[in-house]
Amino acid sequence: MRRLVEARARHLGFCDVQVTRPEAVPELPGRLAAWLGEGAHGTMDWMQDRADQRASPKTLWPGVRSIIVLATNYGPETDPLDLLARKDRGAIAAYAQRRDYHDVVKGRLKELGGYLSAKGDVRVKVFCDTAPVMEKPLAAAAGLGWQGKHTVLLSRRHGNWLLLGAIYTSAELEPDAPEPDRCGSCRACLDVCPTNAFPAPYRLDARRCISYLTIEHAGPIAPEFRKAIGNRVFGCDDCLAICPWNKFAHAARDARMAADPAF
Repeated sequence: MRRLVEARARHLGFCDVQVTRPEAVPELPGRLAAWLGEGAHGTMDWMQDRADQRASPKTLWPGVRSIIVLATNYGPETDPLDLLARKDRGAIAAYAQRRDYHDVVKGRLKELGGYLSAKGDVRVKVFCDTAPVMEKPLAAAAGLGWQGKHTVLLSRRHGNWLLLGAIYTSAELEPDAPEPDRCGSCRACLDVCPTNAFPAPYRLDARRCISYLTIEHAGPIAPEFRKAIGNRVFGCDDCLAICPWNKFAHAARDARMAADPAF
């Protein structure tokens, strides 16, 4: 079944697929509680509302026995950092320059889930940024990559231009081994951040993050951040674009994930 699922996933357009166990990240509840306790989530109250389910897959669904984590490439055709020099244009995050990824990725997850269910007495639940699921730690546990110092998933094959989705299933599937951290002494993503949103490697303070400030934050933006935001009007890709691992990345080849020419 495992090979059939992998083949079907790639046929649907996923660039990578790996498997982990629901208990693969036992330190997750403590990590999440500490981050929320610091208030680093800002006004994203939804992060706290179902924190127990977010930190524990089995709390969300007791029937889960395996988690299939899938990646979709959305690599930009041009370097997002180049656009920042164009003061006559507003900069928009690469993921937002194309079709809503929730629709594209979740549709494929549902199709793959249906394919899996048809193979026997198998139950599935599919998630793509629409439920209390921490996709990045699960993806790292599954071996899709590792969480970089900017907290985003990094892949040796695809860089960090990846959209993640997950399928919780009652099927017993052989898990993959985690990928080791390969950031080494590099600090590029930390040092490039215009608003110093990383108090330490692997820690993000969303309250200082331009993506949070221009997308999630509902109130006025504090004056201390306005100059640093510059011409960014929706999101920020600086810590992603600067990563040296993107030398292995390539522009999205999937027509449904291609950027709108208007951008």
